[in-house]
Amino acid sequence: MSPKSMLLVVSLLLLGLTSTAQYTEKINTNRPGVSQGAFSVGNNVLQLEGGLGFGRERHKIFDTKSSTFNFDYNIRYGLLIEQLEISLDGSFRSDGIRQTIGANEQKIRKTDFESNTIGVKYLIYDPYKKPKENDSINYDELKSWKERYRFKWKSLIPAVSAYVGMNYVNTDNAFTFPTDATISPKIVIMTQNNWWTSNAGSWVLVTNLIVDKITTDNPAYGWIITSTHTLNDKWAIFGEYQGQKSDFYSDNIIRLGGAYLWNQDLQIDANIATNFKDTPSIFRVSLGASYRFDWHRKDEIIEKPGFESGIKKDENEEEEEDKEKDKDGLELDEEIEEIENDSLKQEQTPFINDFEDGSHRDAMEKDLDERRTAQRLERERIEKEKQDKKDEKKFKKEERRRLKREAKAAKQAEKAKLKAEKEKQKMIEDIDAELDKMEQDEGVDDELKQIDEELKKLEEMEKELGSDTKPDAKEDKADDKKDAEDEEDIDAAYEKLQKEQEKARKEEEKRKKAEEKRRKKEEKKRKKEEEKRKKAEEKKRKKEEKEKEENDNNDN
Repeated sequence: MSPKSMLLVVSLLLLGLTSTAQYTEKINTNRPGVSQGAFSVGNNVLQLEGGLGFGRERHKIFDTKSSTFNFDYNIRYGLLIEQLEISLDGSFRSDGIRQTIGANEQKIRKTDFESNTIGVKYLIYDPYKKPKENDSINYDELKSWKERYRFKWKSLIPAVSAYVGMNYVNTDNAFTFPTDATISPKIVIMTQNNWWTSNAGSWVLVTNLIVDKITTDNPAYGWIITSTHTLNDKWAIFGEYQGQKSDFYSDNIIRLGGAYLWNQDLQIDANIATNFKDTPSIFRVSLGASYRFDWHRKDEIIEKPGFESGIKKDENEEEEEDKEKDKDGLELDEEIEEIENDSLKQEQTPFINDFEDGSHRDAMEKDLDERRTAQRLERERIEKEKQDKKDEKKFKKEERRRLKREAKAAKQAEKAKLKAEKEKQKMIEDIDAELDKMEQDEGVDDELKQIDEELKKLEEMEKELGSDTKPDAKEDKADDKKDAEDEEDIDAAYEKLQKEQEKARKEEEKRKKAEEKRRKKEEKKRKKEEEKRKKAEEKKRKKEEKEKEENDNNDN
């Protein structure tokens, strides 16, 4: 047995073992799976369900790879009675197909509605609605742990619904058989089991038996088994197996995923799907949501399994029971006018005599008002907490934005400061370079020579003026003059050496820049020649391939 076949068998066994669920009065959606539950959305309730799917498909025989996108939608409305529902469901799909033929790869785009069906669903049998009299609460049994948790065979009886719909397919549809009729019928039988246990949470099992396009040349037969388990009040997980058999397309698909209940009327979901064959192999990820517009006027209360007491009795029936209990053999006056059922609100009772004391009813009414006040205060507290959380979240968001703006402004100021410093340094360097250039242009060496000549003339004049002095004084003066000349010669030589070194350094930098510029120019020229050579070789190769292909075609 192949690994995929083993995985299929194990998945079916797990679904069979975990096939339980709880039906609640919150949003009743068919997502994230593709099966339909047995229960309708309720009278005067509009529900929108939809999702986006992204996936990949590979066909081993056709050698194709496809990127798929689909949008699934379902519009449900409870009409006239609780058991009746009308719906419009369908799927829009777009495939990008890459097919390899020989050495060439072709790209094909297919876009169209994969399905469109409008139909009616009716709840034929509901085991939770009309339990037997002995299904009411037995407090003696509830005291026993064994009685509370033992398996009840009657819980295997499912709710049953029937669905009849009409498919609409436009002509030249890429996702259906070419000879399919534009309009064809669809029939589905749906069952649903709901289980609830205090230690294991709630479970649901939904099965669908489908007969589709039975009047066409290619009818399709399908089955879906879906198991859902609620982890807590918000999260639920599910597993689903779907099978389909027809001459056009047959497959077995497994889906796994979960859902999050955002509030009483909104659910968000996600799932992944895969199959067990390669013609084609499927892998798909879907994200979706369901939203309910609840305009119903009357609620039907369905008790948890094990605590079934049926639909809440009408207040008229309760009055009749009270009437039978309080008769005491006395005949009631038939001329008493009928009053409304909610006698507590009117501070009246439909059955009264001279010996009846109304204090217990006042106490009941007071207790009812206190409970309603407590519930209202609790609702207000919860709403206030929600609003406070929203305000706090909004404040934190605004604070984060403010900090980001301040950080961005500080970063921009730092950049501007660095830029100004760079520009200032560049300006100083430009001024120094300009001064050096001006000194070179004005001929500083000539000025130094003129200064030396003037100093020599001054020295000769001093010699002539001081020829009448004493020999010792003349010798001392001659020595001092000689020392001064020696010092001036050393300074001049040192300055000249520095200028020559600076000039040599600048010439070396200039030479290096010219060398770097030449090297970059040669490197750029070499790259252009290399690219030109590669293009020529590529052009030559393509030309040879084309000639070879033409020769092969001619030979064939």
